[in-house]
Amino acid sequence: MASRAGENGGEILEVGVGTGLVLPLYPSTCTLTGIDISDDMLSKARQKLSRKSFAHVKDLQVMDACNMSFPTESFDVVSLPFVITLIPDTHALLDECARVLKPNGKIVIVSRINENAGIMRRLSQAVSPVLQSVGLSSSFHTEAVEAWVRQNPSFRVVENCAIPPTGFFRLLQLSRSCLEG
Repeated sequence: MASRAGENGGEILEVGVGTGLVLPLYPSTCTLTGIDISDDMLSKARQKLSRKSFAHVKDLQVMDACNMSFPTESFDVVSLPFVITLIPDTHALLDECARVLKPNGKIVIVSRINENAGIMRRLSQAVSPVLQSVGLSSSFHTEAVEAWVRQNPSFRVVENCAIPPTGFFRLLQLSRSCLEG
């Protein structure tokens, strides 16, 4: 996922950087800024940075993903690793990601996202009560992102695939055209 987000280099924003788990996976050709709502999580990421050289990491900031302080059109890529299912307002999150994204930019999402139909959808519905009883959810579906894309015609879904080997996680890549629709 990080390699997909950083494949063309450029300015990347990672939303929900947490403890910095994904930081080493970005290529050195990018410049990365990470945000997280939790200062405690970011302090762990900063500790990682102090122990290892991650020259591509420019900044880590405490920030609300639905109300970012970055100027409009600041980033070539917005990366959302394992965070979209944790933010209650998907549309507000994607609206804010779109605001800070440059023309021709992309949003890369990886998370536990269920398909809208098929056997995996039925399986997730079957185990949902069990997961909810232990504080987890299997209720986030690709439809939430697809609905946002339908409301934002300058974006399109260019990739939607299960990640091998188990297919438990999905990769969604949204691309913005330079012509606002």
